[in-house]
Amino acid sequence: MKPPDYLPADLVPIWVATVEAYGAGWEQIAGPKLEAYCGQVARLRDAQRRIAVEGLVVADGKGQPMAHPALVIERTAQDEIRKWGDTFRVGRPAVAVEGGRSMADILAGL
Repeated sequence: MKPPDYLPADLVPIWVATVEAYGAGWEQIAGPKLEAYCGQVARLRDAQRRIAVEGLVVADGKGQPMAHPALVIERTAQDEIRKWGDTFRVGRPAVAVEGGRSMADILAGL
């Protein structure tokens, strides 16, 4: 199980983790949909890192406090991940055993 050569480096570990979690028959999920899902997970993680470092509130162009723009990116990525999550599950329950979290949430690091 080898990710496509053209896949950006930050998506490779997510692609590998998703394929490993899927298990046998992973070839049927490989392709643009899986790559898009991996992109959303990477976007979520990047947004979460930015928020952790820069805080929930940042200064706008005039120096006024505003909600960090990454909050919108984070929320959008979470929504997309939830939509895609079950697409990459075969023969697995809708909720993972680990703390009742979904596979999408586990892969997203939530």
